[in-house]
Amino acid sequence: MNPRQLHSREGELRHVVEAIPQVSPVELYQAIRQRGYIGQERALKAVTLWAYRHVARLRRIHLQNVDREQLPAKTNMLFVGPTGCGKTFLVELLFREMLRLPTVITDMTGYSETGYVGQDVVNILTHLLYAAQFSPLAASIGIVCLDEFDKIASGQNNAVFAGAGTTKDVSGLGVQRELLKMLESAEILVPAEFGHSDYAPKTVVPTRDIVFIGCGAFSGLKVLIERVGGEHIGFGRAPLSGGEDRIAVSYSEAEMDLVRHFQNYGFLPELIGRFQRVVPFEALSHGELKSILEERVLQQYLTEFRLEGIELEVDEAVLSMIVERSLRMETGARSIDAAFIRYLENAAFESYSREGVHRVRLFRRGDEVAFETG
Repeated sequence: MNPRQLHSREGELRHVVEAIPQVSPVELYQAIRQRGYIGQERALKAVTLWAYRHVARLRRIHLQNVDREQLPAKTNMLFVGPTGCGKTFLVELLFREMLRLPTVITDMTGYSETGYVGQDVVNILTHLLYAAQFSPLAASIGIVCLDEFDKIASGQNNAVFAGAGTTKDVSGLGVQRELLKMLESAEILVPAEFGHSDYAPKTVVPTRDIVFIGCGAFSGLKVLIERVGGEHIGFGRAPLSGGEDRIAVSYSEAEMDLVRHFQNYGFLPELIGRFQRVVPFEALSHGELKSILEERVLQQYLTEFRLEGIELEVDEAVLSMIVERSLRMETGARSIDAAFIRYLENAAFESYSREGVHRVRLFRRGDEVAFETG
């Protein structure tokens, strides 16, 4: 690359970095709350601080010409918590919507070791190229969220879930090995098209400033930790604090600090070591689920009915039933909408099919939900 081309590339990258909003950690925190993000106080403070430091690092390197060797290296993060607790939603709000960085959230269950059936691991960066509008420079400061990260654990893991060994992708270990280089500072040849990576045109994307976020529920990890921690010489294992089928569990910072827990689960310790910060997310409480129901889900259905010319009323007892059902399902915010639509279907079917319906009220009748129209 000649000096003119290099100068042009540096100028383009400066322009991309300059466009990133400069927002303090507390301003990021408050903006996320204003967008309806509920719960996760501990995690939210950790992640907003980390996002601020990431943007500040980019500005110092690419705008202020500070030698990157004088600054802390990029920080990859691992989000661990039950399904439906807001892990990927936080990534979408913070990086894609607020900071407007090229952001991709990719489901890891579809990936395999290069040369096997499934998407090649390097295609993760192809998705990032698409998110960056095919600019390798913009992609080089992007965010990659590896959703369902726990699903690439090795098939030899000893985690127990619902009374049996968890089923893992047999190629998981190969995927882990291929992620190792990507998560460090490397120059990766990235296919510009999807399909078999050997035949697609390629472009170079450096990963030294790309932040990787692993997100996973890690079903069975809590049981594994309790079993390992509860072992006593000569006396076997201590009893668990709950059933082996628990889903909505929470983790302490101390539990997340021990790489051996993830190694026992089926991960290469050197891969977990690439995530410098492991952030535990908590299971959503009754009050937090009710807030999500009232402030987000209910408002969406009120709007839908209003656009149909119908006023929807939902009794407080029905809202409580929905939250209680969601807690039993143990899938967090995801189960709120599922529980709500279950109780709403009959009323919606009836009122959307008849003319002259202007009002629908849902109310509790014993253990069921009934409705009346007017």
